[in-house]
Amino acid sequence: MFKFIIILAVIFYILPKLIKWALKGFIVTQVNKAQQDMRHQQKAYQTQQKREGEIDIDFVPKKNGKKSENFGGGEYVDYEEVK
Repeated sequence: MFKFIIILAVIFYILPKLIKWALKGFIVTQVNKAQQDMRHQQKAYQTQQKREGEIDIDFVPKKNGKKSENFGGGEYVDYEEVK
C-alpha cells in the first residue's frame, strides 16, 4: 500500500512540476531563438533599404574591346515633327 501512495504522489505532485519546468525551458529557448531571427531579419531589411538619392548598380557590362571609333553609323529614320 505504501508503494502505491508513493507512486501516486510522484504522478500527481512531482511529475507535473518536472513537466512544467521542462516546458518552460523549451519555451524560453524558442522565444529567444525567434527574437534573434527577427533581429537578423530587421537588420537585413534595414541594410537593403536605399536612402533618397542613392544609386545602386546591380550589373556592369564587360567591355568587349570594341571602341566607339569603329562605329560606322546606325540606321537613320526620318521623322516629322508634330505640333
